[in-house]
Amino acid sequence: MTVVNNVLAAIAAFGAMIFVHELGHFLMARRAGVRVHVFALGFGPQIIGWLRGGTRYSINLIPLGGFVRMEGEDSQGGSGSDSFTSKSVGARMAIIAAGPIMNLLMAVVILAVAAGTGGIPTGPSARIGTVESGWPAAAAGLRSGDLIVSIDGVTMPNGERIIETIHRSAGRPLELRIRRGTQEFTVTVTPRLDPGRGVGRIGFSPEPLWKRLNPAAALSWGVERTGQLVAAVGRALVSLARERKLLDSLGGPVAAGSILAQAADSGAQVFFHVAAFLSVIIGFFNLLPLPALDGGRLAFLLVEAVRRRPLDPRREGLVHTIGFALLLLLLVGLTVRDVARL
Repeated sequence: MTVVNNVLAAIAAFGAMIFVHELGHFLMARRAGVRVHVFALGFGPQIIGWLRGGTRYSINLIPLGGFVRMEGEDSQGGSGSDSFTSKSVGARMAIIAAGPIMNLLMAVVILAVAAGTGGIPTGPSARIGTVESGWPAAAAGLRSGDLIVSIDGVTMPNGERIIETIHRSAGRPLELRIRRGTQEFTVTVTPRLDPGRGVGRIGFSPEPLWKRLNPAAALSWGVERTGQLVAAVGRALVSLARERKLLDSLGGPVAAGSILAQAADSGAQVFFHVAAFLSVIIGFFNLLPLPALDGGRLAFLLVEAVRRRPLDPRREGLVHTIGFALLLLLLVGLTVRDVARL
């Protein structure tokens, strides 16, 4: 793919994640009989828009997310039979939860399609995938796509054997026989001890081996893999919060787009898997019990269910308004930092 195609693919994938999220809110609201005034992608001034069935659909200038505006959703709205507040707590929770759930379902679909068309990774191959700058592999001139044929004259049967050999050779020069296209040549690299892992590394990630699945197995794998990604994201957030590195590790839409563009450069399978991972992150993040996020609104509804009476809508609206302002400020800050890191 060209750089332009990679960027376009990244924009399309990120836009699709936002779209399905808002689509979840929209469909569940319509199903519950709630009037939807606005379905918007992006914030700020409208670029294009149209009115249909009482709903204003629009694409706005600032691509930092999207929103669905429902009748009676905030303290300024009405209380008629088609308003959000007139519905049961369960119906309102379903409307709010539908957005993040759609992101998780999107991850399942992406992974299932990837498993059914290109396959699932079953192990490392002998071919170099990515090369890390500053490590011996990069210094020796190794590139993505190079095939490691042998090490010290011993033919390597698979990627696992290559990794095992490098891991146990920290500080010892190795002669790697490399095949690049129709050419073969030998380079000498000395694995560097990775203090964190206690093994030797030369700084590359191998391309995975792929196994294609039938539709039923692909769907099952998509569900299982999405569950694993949810658990991994949860563990990572807890770990980063404990180490007080959460803010430093966050990225905004620009970072997400950049990651997707880089993934597109590594092939369709890598792109699909990264897109599914980002969709899981969006769904998981939105379920956090923070004001203005879906998780924060669910928390208020849960309190209402326990108290058996609604909270003061003006106070709740104020909390979400402040939360939204802080969230928007965070997104702008992350975007500025992401751009500076490009």
